[in-house]
Amino acid sequence: MNVPEDTVPHREIWTYGYVLLPPISRDRMGPMKVLLENGHRQATLSALIWEGRLINGDDITHILVVSDRPDQDLEINHSLAAELSRLEAPYAITRAMALGEHRGPWIPPGS
Repeated sequence: MNVPEDTVPHREIWTYGYVLLPPISRDRMGPMKVLLENGHRQATLSALIWEGRLINGDDITHILVVSDRPDQDLEINHSLAAELSRLEAPYAITRAMALGEHRGPWIPPGS
């Protein structure tokens, strides 16, 4: 079905990241992966865009977030902060930066 472009919703897309220093070992990050999956699922149920990806290498641990809002005070952000605190993982959150507009429904990579 073709939908006229002027009727497709436009959403501003934002990105920000959690930078963990020092990096956390992969074997301790299992609960974080579950939180990220739940955050995406909750956003989808609310017709929002929120996707978090864990980047965990030997010398780097980051969580990259793409969202339709720059707000970093969402329930998922509080859950991530609580888990990072439980892991005793020092972290910083980068400032949200606009990536541009997204048209139409959010379809995450790999879906």
